[in-house]
Amino acid sequence: MHGNNLKFNFGFLIEASPGTSNNFEFEYPRMIIEDEEFVPMNGKFSATRTGEGILIQGKFITSAEMDCIRCLELSQVAVNSFIEELFFYPPSAAPDSDSFTMGEDGNVDLSPLIRQEALINRPMQPLCKEDCKGLCIECGANLNNDPCDCEIDDIDPRLAALKALIKESD
Repeated sequence: MHGNNLKFNFGFLIEASPGTSNNFEFEYPRMIIEDEEFVPMNGKFSATRTGEGILIQGKFITSAEMDCIRCLELSQVAVNSFIEELFFYPPSAAPDSDSFTMGEDGNVDLSPLIRQEALINRPMQPLCKEDCKGLCIECGANLNNDPCDCEIDDIDPRLAALKALIKESD
């Protein structure tokens, strides 16, 4: 599915009095927005008429494919986001060109907003699993798959003489 499935018509709210609200849900097994893939994508939001336009508030849950910071394997990482954005109506009421607007026909495309929030809310240090063992610092083997036989000597070379003294005293 492409992001164009996130277009909603809020025309019925244009003529409604401020405070009028309606709830919406969406659920897609796969969503592509501007070459970004989200699998799956589920969301719930409310659209409320305000004096300036339509206020969209809600949350969505998705996942994105990212490299694990420990083992560098691609994995699906959960992305949870809360959205709250005012879509100005009429479009001329928008304070600047970066503001979201609702067209005269009442249509609103939520895909740019949802893509933006999903990218912002991706974890900065994604893990394939909480207990990921990472890569061996000597041979580079993925320690989640196979243990390696590397002997890790993590002593600072400047303290090697001290290590030798400790071994002699034992």
